[in-house]
Amino acid sequence: MSELQRQIRQRTRFRPESDLLRQMGYANPNHRHRKRLTQVLADPELGLGKPEYDFVHDCRSFLHALCRALGIPENNCQAFIAKRDANDKAERQAFKPWLFVDTGFRRCDRPGMPLFALALMERHRRLVLAEDTWRMPWHEQLTRAQSRVREHMAESGGELQAWGRIQRYLFCYAEGRKLAIAPSGEVLGDASERKLPQASFTLKGKPVSVLLNNGDSPT
Repeated sequence: MSELQRQIRQRTRFRPESDLLRQMGYANPNHRHRKRLTQVLADPELGLGKPEYDFVHDCRSFLHALCRALGIPENNCQAFIAKRDANDKAERQAFKPWLFVDTGFRRCDRPGMPLFALALMERHRRLVLAEDTWRMPWHEQLTRAQSRVREHMAESGGELQAWGRIQRYLFCYAEGRKLAIAPSGEVLGDASERKLPQASFTLKGKPVSVLLNNGDSPT
């Protein structure tokens, strides 16, 4: 629990909700307003993680109004918001580690399969790791990737539909950096030179991919 959340909870303990909400600018507090207040008090992000506007406050002005009503200094509130903004920026800019399932596929292996069908199956070659993986120390990231490799081998039986038998996995851990991992989870070595293929098709002469992100990124 952050210091700001602790202060807010402590100061709201003996304050009637309706009186507090009126002080925050709600002339006639109703069930929705009280529910929002309860949710903000219980949320470690104090409501900043979910964009909301109730015709009085958005998520940021709600927090500012709550702090003012409770007599909490403005700079405490602003510091909390600034720290969260910095964390959001770091997460947006961070490379999110993921795994490419390498079957050594060549187009000639499936000459009769339409490119559109392969493009739809592309996501099965790209395994997303847990969202917090990028925050972990390097050795823990690698351990998680190895665990996911072994899990995927058990789930898939060692073969991907349309793509063939799994030969290895490529752990994409930084921009342009890859590490080859055997189906057993053993590290094989650096594979940064390996270009990752991506099945796509053309629409009106332009290549179209069914992946949501570009480049060496999973779905």
